[in-house]
Amino acid sequence: MDGNPALCLALARPESMTERTGAEWSAMLAAARETSLLGALWQRAREAGCDQDLPEPVVLHLTGAAWVAERRAEALRWELEELSRGLLTRMAPPVLLKGAAYLLADLPNAHGRLANDIDLLFPESEVERAESLLFFEGWVGSHHDDYDQRYYREWMHELPPLAHRQRGTTLDLHHNILPRTFQVKPDADRLHERSVAVPGPWRFRMLAPAHMVLHAMVHLFSETDWERGLRDVYDIHVLTNHFAARDGNAFWEELVVEAEALKVTWLVQRALWLCHRHLGTDIPREATVRLAAASGARRISPAARWMFRHGSQARAASCTPLQDATARGLLFLRGHWLKMPPGLLVRHLFYKAFLAPKDDEENARHQA
Repeated sequence: MDGNPALCLALARPESMTERTGAEWSAMLAAARETSLLGALWQRAREAGCDQDLPEPVVLHLTGAAWVAERRAEALRWELEELSRGLLTRMAPPVLLKGAAYLLADLPNAHGRLANDIDLLFPESEVERAESLLFFEGWVGSHHDDYDQRYYREWMHELPPLAHRQRGTTLDLHHNILPRTFQVKPDADRLHERSVAVPGPWRFRMLAPAHMVLHAMVHLFSETDWERGLRDVYDIHVLTNHFAARDGNAFWEELVVEAEALKVTWLVQRALWLCHRHLGTDIPREATVRLAAASGARRISPAARWMFRHGSQARAASCTPLQDATARGLLFLRGHWLKMPPGLLVRHLFYKAFLAPKDDEENARHQA
């Protein structure tokens, strides 16, 4: 079995891991390593009670990855503790996004997940004040070129990334979940109004369940870089299953209503299709029908299905590398097309290709 379907099957039905041959394990581990899902595989094996039935070399790979993920989580908690008692206490509690929120809320997809940075959501009128306060705690901007500053501050949904001078941790300050120049603009006030307090003693908030799932969906399906697309698909799959099991039909009702209210129905349709395609996510027919009938809905063309399917595969273990590379290239172009109007897009790509400082490649990759 190709490494990609084997990995998807293991994430959806972890007991299938006991059926893999040595060659299949090699391909599956390569795919999991590329998509940062080794720790998640170990978590799924433990949940299914089949961790003791796996080959010893595989166990060493997976437990090592789980250990690294645990150490990263400890470091992230420490950083969040520092933020929660620092100068940001002069402001209203910010909303945690993505990995940090999954971790502090102890959501199922947090276990074994590699958390790399911290994402905070502030009201647009407050985000630069937060940046100023954080400067006095050692957080400095990582993009100093005038063009990059304009790119973030005028067109994007976040400020230039901050990095701590001593610890090197990355911190992103958001004021929305999609760029200002994107084809649609979600109502950020709606996200703040429906946010909930993070459990425990933390001085943070997190998105409401439906908004958390919607953010994971739009984050992937508005991206130019799909290198770890399967990890994002797994996040959506686990979060959807978790909240649907907890809240039943009320979760699906809220998801459809909020998708329409935030004008991201068409992105949600694609995310749910890909989750079902890769991981067999259980989606009620009523939710699919209602999404298709909602304002902003768009049919998913066969070409788009091909692009999403191949573009989200790990290249290290794929039997269709040329198709995967082509799909990734198309997704890169698609992400930029959605992100900017044509005139601005041409200017941006021309600048990055011919005028940007050559030692600024890392910044260019971050923006892409």
